[in-house]
Amino acid sequence: MKPSAGASFALPGAHIARRLGLGALASRLYVYLSGFLAIFLMAAQVAPARFGEYSIYQSVLEVALVVATLGSALLFSRNAAKVPPAVTRGDMVRTLAIGLPLALALAAVIVSAQRLPVTGLPFALIAATLAVFAFNSLRLSYSRGLGIAGLLNLESGLRSTLLVLGVAALAAFHAEIGVAQLLAINLVAFVLVAAAIGLPMNGPAPPAGKPVLDLPSQAHATVYALLTFLLRKSDLLVVALFMPLGYVGAFKLAFLLAEAPSQFVQAFLVTKTPAMLNATSGDAAAAATLRLARHSFLLGCVLFALLAAVLAVAAPLLKVGGEALGIFVCIAPYFLLRTYTVHHEMVLALNTPVGLLGRWALLEVALRMASYGAVIALFPGRPHYVFFAAFFSDLLLYELRMRALFGFFPLLRLVRQAH
Repeated sequence: MKPSAGASFALPGAHIARRLGLGALASRLYVYLSGFLAIFLMAAQVAPARFGEYSIYQSVLEVALVVATLGSALLFSRNAAKVPPAVTRGDMVRTLAIGLPLALALAAVIVSAQRLPVTGLPFALIAATLAVFAFNSLRLSYSRGLGIAGLLNLESGLRSTLLVLGVAALAAFHAEIGVAQLLAINLVAFVLVAAAIGLPMNGPAPPAGKPVLDLPSQAHATVYALLTFLLRKSDLLVVALFMPLGYVGAFKLAFLLAEAPSQFVQAFLVTKTPAMLNATSGDAAAAATLRLARHSFLLGCVLFALLAAVLAVAAPLLKVGGEALGIFVCIAPYFLLRTYTVHHEMVLALNTPVGLLGRWALLEVALRMASYGAVIALFPGRPHYVFFAAFFSDLLLYELRMRALFGFFPLLRLVRQAH
């Protein structure tokens, strides 16, 4: 019997692979293998101070992105599939027109605070990269809301691969490997991702039209996104304020490895965005949801064991390897907790009013900054000890938030089910 004209060819097992999210996990595996290779290569080839300086610029780029997009990646995902269209090209143009100048000003302030120059080639490369990065982020978030997350899961891996090739080429020709060279390679990688976004397989662009998103909602989203950045990504910038650049490079390496397991879990869940939209308390409390959180945690334990072994073997070969290994051991419990909590955090982010999310995030940030103050006073030279305090404070706030918004304590219910 011949297939119908509208039938599409699929490899055996493709449907099961999509349902289990194996494609997303394979994408994330590629992302981290390429990312690890890039970090290890730079740690082996680049002077510790230069590696630390590049890490600072990368973190500045990430926080500036939040302002450049007005925190609207979440709004683009939430509204992409609504009918009539709730996101348009006008929203993208207006967002970037307002956000990019503000983001550049913020980047200049942060770079100055880190005692780095705001004139010269490195900052110019950061400014150009930020413009491309912001466009990519909004477009990929829109595709995510439509259930198309392939490139979203792959794009950082593509960038890491090009960085590996660039650093390897410079090393092979005994050329200088400085901060400007690394930032230039990074810019080329973002441009290639922008070109890939236009391919048909990555979904349509937002429809033409005037802006639909209201500016107050984008303002709330910006505040929430900045608070979330402070919780998840600002640690390197904080420690760079009072630690030498060599330590900053070691911290960057340890942090990248430690957050990998939770990123694997998140990559799988991103493909389930349409299913998590408009979730109810009953959905969140379902036994299957709690089993997924438990299995995610077990997967995280296995990944942490593997990554610790990799870092232990590679440490003697890296200029910051020994220090990075010690930091990794200290921050591992906190990031293991993240492999359990990431599912419910994503459900909350997609369905809870942004203003309410922001108030909870503000409380978390206040606790984290207070913890940093205590750790710096008690353990100078060991700022990564803050993650011991963060483990307990984040767990407590996470459980209370789920109880307040969804009516149950997830960890307590999971323990009861285990018995």
